[in-house]
Amino acid sequence: MDGNQGGRALCSLDRRAEPAGGASTRASAVVLVVDDDPEIRDVVRWLLEDEGWTVETASDGRDALERATRARPALIVLDMGLPILNGEEVALRLHDVYTDPPPIIVVSADGRAGEKAARIGAASYLHKPFDVDVLARLVRQELGSP
Repeated sequence: MDGNQGGRALCSLDRRAEPAGGASTRASAVVLVVDDDPEIRDVVRWLLEDEGWTVETASDGRDALERATRARPALIVLDMGLPILNGEEVALRLHDVYTDPPPIIVVSADGRAGEKAARIGAASYLHKPFDVDVLARLVRQELGSP
């Protein structure tokens, strides 16, 4: 990923209206970042940690599902093209586990991120490559932080 280069337009599919309490909420909220590309996973983790979030990561769909069912994350940044279980399968299984599953920000490289996000009821989506500042803004919007 390279800053603003290659950034794409995004669309928010769902606006959450529940404001949260800023820094104290950040300390208790965990964002799960799921991507099979270790470079993307690390950059997103570093970005969100710099923003004050606690971040867990997973490199495949099975690990993501295990982590998300062990402790409910506040939000999931979910790549759709994952090994073992794809992102869509992870999202569908989370709907089986939680009556109110965590919001998901879909990231996808195949140009169909919006379609995939709509299919799983995601909060928003980004096309790869994406601008990390836009991702940070979406996370803040979803979790109600400034």
